[in-house]
Amino acid sequence: MRKVSRFLLALVCLTLSGRAALASETNGLAWHIKQNQVDAQIQNWSLPRLLKKISSVTGWKVYVEPGTAGDISVKFKNLPEDEALRRLLGHLNYFRDKTNGVSRLFVFRTVSTAATQMVQADPKKDYRIPNELVVKLKRNSTNSIDQLAKQLGAKIISRDDKLGLYRLQFADGSTADTALQSLASDPSVAAADANYSVDRPTPVQLASVGPAASAPAFNLNPPNVNGPIVGLVDTSVDPPDEFQKYMLKPISVVGTSEEPTDQPTHGTGMLETVLGSMASNPSMVLPVDVYGSGESTTTYDVMEGIVAAVNAGANPINLSLGGTGDSSMMESLIEEAAQKGVQFVAASGNTPGTEVTFPAAYPGVLAVTASGANGQLASYADDGTFVGTMAPGTAPVIWNGQEWIVTGTSTATAITTGSIASLENQDHLNAQQAAARQAQSHPPPR
Repeated sequence: MRKVSRFLLALVCLTLSGRAALASETNGLAWHIKQNQVDAQIQNWSLPRLLKKISSVTGWKVYVEPGTAGDISVKFKNLPEDEALRRLLGHLNYFRDKTNGVSRLFVFRTVSTAATQMVQADPKKDYRIPNELVVKLKRNSTNSIDQLAKQLGAKIISRDDKLGLYRLQFADGSTADTALQSLASDPSVAAADANYSVDRPTPVQLASVGPAASAPAFNLNPPNVNGPIVGLVDTSVDPPDEFQKYMLKPISVVGTSEEPTDQPTHGTGMLETVLGSMASNPSMVLPVDVYGSGESTTTYDVMEGIVAAVNAGANPINLSLGGTGDSSMMESLIEEAAQKGVQFVAASGNTPGTEVTFPAAYPGVLAVTASGANGQLASYADDGTFVGTMAPGTAPVIWNGQEWIVTGTSTATAITTGSIASLENQDHLNAQQAAARQAQSHPPPR
């Protein structure tokens, strides 16, 4: 395990050295509440924008004196909250208190009682698709999905008769809500839930840094064809030829996809990152495309992808994705697979703070946050209490004759998944034992 980690970190350091053209990790505000540390890299933010961000990442109620304005440009790392506030607010005054468990921040020019205007935090994204439901029928159900859909006035837009899993579309949200109540008492239905959109995984940074070296970027050993299969539930993949022998035939649950011609897909970056983390003990990787050419996917498609990976024997399963609603059906699916020994590894998310992210926060999932170049928590990374481990957030990718750098908690997740599979090969552990060891040896910041 240590050999793999040192190899990857050394490779990343060599790749990054001298690359002055690379952008910084993020341009924003990261508030690490548990550590009482704040990072900021802000250029020409208005005061309302800053205060909205503070409210969003801390959960504080923020009040400002009407008519107060200002432009903020500041850069710092690892400052305590009070010192950070002083740097952020500059010449303005502030006062903090806690009443009935609610933390409040008052920002003012004159006196604290003048801070009467409440700052509205940016609303959280509603991932629910209002006019869709996901339905699972009981085995040997006496009522067919076609009959149910007709009774409910729904259209079946996706179906998996083998699993008894279906995606229903309704005329509007209120009709879907009424149908959900009806399905809850239907004896033919095992489960019913809203369908949620799932953001397409986007790295914090994906940058080309020049032509690839003539030698392969990774010194990979031959694949262990009898070792664990790593399931990569992600976008489509299009890796260079030298990686093909480590890859099983990809599965798509969303049909064909149109590959980008100007940069590697997210799945390609994660495939190479998994392999880089398994360099001395590589297993075969099974890519499962759940996005196709869409800007997002749904929990129905991600569940289909997970089932396809599990049924093909994949374990562990890498979910370098996040940004979805709290789907009880996906949670149940993951829990059921975890009870059978399947290990899921998922990204905590690239929004700094402690907000719960799904599917990373579900039981049975090892949630991964990212470290920066200094080995500390990366400024862009979520480090909520659900996070179980931390790994480097940057890795090199070779594509179309170019070398790229990919940064984010997705990368950290792929590194962790590869390390788990490597431990399975090297120390003959099962996936859950290897994940437990990985989490113990690489704990998150606490």
